[in-house]
Amino acid sequence: MMRITDNQYRIAKEDFVAEYPNLSQALLDRTLDNLSREDSIFIFPNDLMNSPDLDRDQKIFETVNQEIKTGNVIGFLGYGQERLTISSRFSDESNDHFLHYLLQKVLNINLTSLDVGLSPEDKLYQLLIYLFPKYLQAALRKGLYKEYQRFFHNDSHVKGVLDVGNHLKKNLPFMGNIAYTTREFTYDNPLMQLIRHTIEYIKNQKSFGVLLDSNRENMTEITRVTSSYKLADRAKIIRMNKIKPIRHAYFREYRKLQELCLMILSREKHGLGPQAQKVHGILFDVAWLWEEYVYSLLPKGFIHPRNKDKTDGISVFSVGKRKVYPDFYDRERKIVLDAKYKKLEFTEKGINREDLFQLISYSYILKSEKAGLIFPSMEQSVNSEIGKLAGYGAQLKKWSIQIPQNASSYSAFCKMMENSEENFKAIIDEEVGRK
Repeated sequence: MMRITDNQYRIAKEDFVAEYPNLSQALLDRTLDNLSREDSIFIFPNDLMNSPDLDRDQKIFETVNQEIKTGNVIGFLGYGQERLTISSRFSDESNDHFLHYLLQKVLNINLTSLDVGLSPEDKLYQLLIYLFPKYLQAALRKGLYKEYQRFFHNDSHVKGVLDVGNHLKKNLPFMGNIAYTTREFTYDNPLMQLIRHTIEYIKNQKSFGVLLDSNRENMTEITRVTSSYKLADRAKIIRMNKIKPIRHAYFREYRKLQELCLMILSREKHGLGPQAQKVHGILFDVAWLWEEYVYSLLPKGFIHPRNKDKTDGISVFSVGKRKVYPDFYDRERKIVLDAKYKKLEFTEKGINREDLFQLISYSYILKSEKAGLIFPSMEQSVNSEIGKLAGYGAQLKKWSIQIPQNASSYSAFCKMMENSEENFKAIIDEEVGRK
């Protein structure tokens, strides 16, 4: 089996195509955004945030001179019988503790149950259930979904269009009832029903029911508006949603939620993915997870512009609207920091031209005395100087958080991570001038 990790630069294209003939055709050189729109692939957090910060043009696999390189994306993908896992470069053969840890820290998802020798397929399926509340939340930001539905009635209070066929069937001899149909704009529609069926299904799974607790209000609301819910209708509701996917761009979050519900509910019956001949899977943008994780370790006082829909940017010119968005900065303590999910451990100065210029411009605009990069490392904890800037002399540095290797279990990994974090926090505290 070919082992594929993030930020790998040299995978021979012919070997990759030989091992994954269908997946390579479906995935090579396509952007994340395109995959998320066209296939049953969940890309986290790309699907949930309309944030311009996320690199939608990022590719999972990019071809360069007959070689394939991977970026900052990890996860599972399947197509027909082919299965492909992209692990984090900090994982070992059997477990991706690092991904689980980041998900736990950033999304408060406790994935310990994923640790037990499950197949990639089962892990994927569990992850989808874990992520369901997040996708539900993102969709509900647009309000509950309403659409026109046709309802059939047979009584004496005619309010709609006469239904001649049904009337002849049901009401001869005539006893006073008339068959008619009405068209109503309602929440009780196939999509909302599908969401309700998924909620009921997760509720009944012994290890997952707890997941829905944090979303209790939303659950109550969905239960209230789907009054025609019947367990026996599940197969019919699944079928109706497969035939009629949501296409409207405004409801993109609902479309992803619809796909997710179909995957969760179809799993009961026949393997993963509503259609076998479609790429399915889940991918995580690790660069985003890393950035959010680093933020959780920084001392109070740092501003994190990306968190806030571009509200905390810094102006490039004294007059004019152009802004830039460092990952974290503290004006008072004159420091600006960038989280980078890159291999920066062994490079002498450890910073490429683009990142360097970015740091210089941030520190210049903010009049910072210090600027630095924070990245994950394997072998050692890095605390080194890149150099002092000519001109007004800001100090550029780089720091790493060491990611443990060879942990005997997930809980051992967490303990080791906590040590790495303490070490990092002590260094940063010292840097910002507080012991």
